[in-house]
Amino acid sequence: MMVAALLLAAAASDPVSGTWEGTSLCQVKPSPCHDEHVIYRISRTGVGRYRLDGYKLVSGKELFMGTIDFDFDAVRQQLHANIVGARGSSTADLKLSAKHLSGSMRLADGTLFRLIEVDKR
Repeated sequence: MMVAALLLAAAASDPVSGTWEGTSLCQVKPSPCHDEHVIYRISRTGVGRYRLDGYKLVSGKELFMGTIDFDFDAVRQQLHANIVGARGSSTADLKLSAKHLSGSMRLADGTLFRLIEVDKR
């Protein structure tokens, strides 16, 4: 019972871990990119490290998009990731403000690709 209470308190005090829902809106048009209603499940993987499992909602169903590992700067309250994928490299930056994450994804050349706004459930 005591262990469960400690685990619950630790989870409650972590402002980043949890389920987040909102939008990821494309900024490069026309492109293969689409505006999406997203669900992010974020879990702590170490000190200052988080893993985001991303899903998009399509016809009411969650479709897995992928996983991104982030570093968290507690002073700036910001998550940052360098992403390398089949389409090239990009960065993701998300600013934490209470129960809201706001940010962007940028291509390697600095082009703003997506704007992201999600709220913690």
